[in-house]
Amino acid sequence: MKKIKYLLVTFIAVLFIGCNELDIPPMNIVGDKEVFTNEAGVTAYMTRLYDALPIESFTYTRSNGFKFWVIFDGLGHNTGEYMGSDYVYGWGVRSGFGYWNYSDIRNANYLIETLPKYASNFNELQLNNWLGEAYFARAYYYFGLVKRYGGVPIITAVQNYPEQSLDELKVSRNKEDEVWTQIGADLDKAIEMLSADKSIIGRSNKYVAAALKSRAMLYAGTISKYGTVQLNGLVGIPRDKAVSYFKKSFESSKLVEQGGYALYRKNADKIQNFVDVFFDNTSSENILVKQYSYAAGVATDYDAFYAAHQMTGPNGWGSAINPTIELVELFGKMPVEDASGKPIRFNKPEDLLGSLEPRLRASVLFPGETFRGQKIDVQGGIYETYPGILHAEGSSDVLWNGMRVMGLSGLGNNNGTFTGFHMRKYMNYKATSADVALGKSEQDWIAIRYAEILLNRAEAACELSMDGQNDVNYMQDAFTCINDIRDRAGAKLLTSVSELSDINVVRLERRKELAFENQTWWDLLRWRTADKVIDHNHYKTFAPYYVYDEAKYIFLKGKHKIDVEWTFPLQLYYEPIPAGEISKNENLLPNNPLY
Repeated sequence: MKKIKYLLVTFIAVLFIGCNELDIPPMNIVGDKEVFTNEAGVTAYMTRLYDALPIESFTYTRSNGFKFWVIFDGLGHNTGEYMGSDYVYGWGVRSGFGYWNYSDIRNANYLIETLPKYASNFNELQLNNWLGEAYFARAYYYFGLVKRYGGVPIITAVQNYPEQSLDELKVSRNKEDEVWTQIGADLDKAIEMLSADKSIIGRSNKYVAAALKSRAMLYAGTISKYGTVQLNGLVGIPRDKAVSYFKKSFESSKLVEQGGYALYRKNADKIQNFVDVFFDNTSSENILVKQYSYAAGVATDYDAFYAAHQMTGPNGWGSAINPTIELVELFGKMPVEDASGKPIRFNKPEDLLGSLEPRLRASVLFPGETFRGQKIDVQGGIYETYPGILHAEGSSDVLWNGMRVMGLSGLGNNNGTFTGFHMRKYMNYKATSADVALGKSEQDWIAIRYAEILLNRAEAACELSMDGQNDVNYMQDAFTCINDIRDRAGAKLLTSVSELSDINVVRLERRKELAFENQTWWDLLRWRTADKVIDHNHYKTFAPYYVYDEAKYIFLKGKHKIDVEWTFPLQLYYEPIPAGEISKNENLLPNNPLY
């Protein structure tokens, strides 16, 4: 009986955001009265709306959507945050997969239109919350569309055939600015109708809606400021709209603060504290969470695919993606060379670790790091003398003078790291070998956390200040937000507000804090810097090498085993309207620029 109660509790816990793999019965097997006259029916309907939220979590891939079983083809490949191992076909920048979610938008519209007809069955608080959640969901759906395609059709009423003709149903695209305006209006409605109740993790409340508005309006503001209006406004936003969008983002971020959210600071050890940001379900930082549970049949393969080779579980795999030295050096150049550029000698690889920012070490596993009770064994080879003859093999079984030439987890051996690093963020540090298996990872995905809201607020504030707005001391506010994040991270604090006169200071902080969280790709797009950051890159390796005659280690950068030049075609700032949708509705033309 106790086990049954546990399973029921687990099922209820994942009913909303966590039901991403549940087999939900089709709505057409029951009528409106069965659905909208009782709490269970409305709850089941709401489950469908939450299940469809375009949250780019563990199972999101660039080419196959939100729930693909292979979890290693993520957005970090596009940005160079990580690279794939030899069995991962993740090379090069890819666009999307034809996300076109109007069936989900129809479901939200249907609830908004239909539920009020049955209002007498519920109290006002229940009714308003459900309607607010539907407005929130519809805004999220449109956000998923507009950041990919720019202007898309705005449909806020249920379409019906044959009551409406096919010509009536073939709607045209709205301007991009109009879509962002609609998103803002839906989120304002959600904020108005939703309660402040934060007790149900994974479910919206007024602060969750404000947090999404903070993210969305910041996106629109940067498109307005840095983008270009094309196709008569189908893509791009007029420059004079930027201040309005930035203010909406800033004000929404301030509203989130009223919800009592705060950066996670339970552990005095700043490394472990940042690790636990992604594992403590009681965290004050969690705003919107997508839950996973093995017992409920909704777990992922995260640990199985990303584990260091020496820690692979019963299914094998491991090291599917590996962080890059380019990502690591966003935190500062690695202190492995002296003033003349010669490699510094280390007694052991882990001697490097003490000089690194705690947040970096909590996000990336370095050679020599201890994880799950094992020292991460990464080595690029053995020099007889340096510079001199190098022994480097593709297998950790090869020995030279009785010493292993290549580390158990790489560099470059089969299923070992290709870059010299391994993932740490979101990796379950308590997992046993049996847990490192396909379909066993239960980590929750934090879709929105308070650190992002502080970053949104700081960026919007800096943009407003640079645009001459002085109704608030925006730079001081940004300074406070960034230093709050840096203090929690164990990073060096800003010493002067003037340091924020360069918007890149805030942008860099964002890339470091949100690394591997599927935010950077969209940030580079909205800043219109992707072609500068990504194009013509050749990512390098970074690993310790043993110098035999000195009995010391040095760290060296090297050429990647699969040396691919990353390119960013300019048309990728927007994705093409899916060809299948155009074939059904020619009014979606013209397609986006350069397609």
